[in-house]
Amino acid sequence: MVKQLKLANRGEFLTFLDAVSKISDSAIVNVNKDKLTSLVSSIDNTLILYSEYVVPSDFEDILNVPDIKKLSRVLDTLESNELDLTVNTNNIEYKGDDIKFKYHLFEEGFLTNPNLNLEKINKFNFDIQFTLDRSTLQQILKGSTFTSETNKIYFYTEGKELIGELSDRARHNTDNFAINLGEVDFTLTPTPVNFDNIRLLTTINDKFVAKINTEYGVVVFEIEANNIKLKYIISALTQ
Repeated sequence: MVKQLKLANRGEFLTFLDAVSKISDSAIVNVNKDKLTSLVSSIDNTLILYSEYVVPSDFEDILNVPDIKKLSRVLDTLESNELDLTVNTNNIEYKGDDIKFKYHLFEEGFLTNPNLNLEKINKFNFDIQFTLDRSTLQQILKGSTFTSETNKIYFYTEGKELIGELSDRARHNTDNFAINLGEVDFTLTPTPVNFDNIRLLTTINDKFVAKINTEYGVVVFEIEANNIKLKYIISALTQ
């Protein structure tokens, strides 16, 4: 049986791959009947990304992709927005009118998924939830150039205001940068997150949702746009 993966929007597929490649060089991409999914982790395992691209498929398979960015680069050479990829045992093949390529895959079992029970995470009771927008994230990123000696961001409330603060409360005489994230109806004690993980977020939409489970110290950022869903799962730090 010839396995044809038909993608109606090359740009969306590249966005899916770009988000994954920011976290890991290689990845297992699961081809399901109604979507492509991937689960990858950062080198230190403090950040896990579940990514989903809703697209129909006539088959199910597991693609062990050795170099996500390399695959993106060859797809970026194409002009057509619609892709018809042939999935073989150890490669992905494309044959267009002007361009042809064959991208080789790892053998099954060469790559492994992070040890994470995603279903359990989805059932968590997140007692804190708020929305951030792309422009605010850009302001925070700019502020991080001032606080280069720390890689922590603290989320906490002051009265009814939610604050994001780049600092390190475990050290003395550390420069800090704080930004008001808006009015909220909950109380949150300072919850630190590794800011290097925040830098890896792919903002495919103007707004995204942040959720915190204060009992287990789990922070989740969810971003959705069109047919793509991204769920970043981060472990909170100690003070």
